[in-house]
Amino acid sequence: MSKRQPSKELRDRIEGWRKDAAGLNYEEAMQALDLLLAELQNDSVPLAELQQRVLHGEVYLSRCQSLLDSVEQSIVELDPKSLEATNNA
Repeated sequence: MSKRQPSKELRDRIEGWRKDAAGLNYEEAMQALDLLLAELQNDSVPLAELQQRVLHGEVYLSRCQSLLDSVEQSIVELDPKSLEATNNA
């Protein structure tokens, strides 16, 4: 079974969310994700908007992961021996 492709309108909206999220630092992206999760958890989101809210949350989550990966990479580049020793401790 193949996954249905999102409409052009939804793809454009997702791209806009990505552009907005790209300007956020980790804390801001995490706060935005927390707000979306709170809305989803208290059932205040109409069913018709549920998929879009989940996708929006995935954009924020992706931004957070990207920032964490970047920090991790910079740590490895700074001193890979100390990181290796930390992981083996």
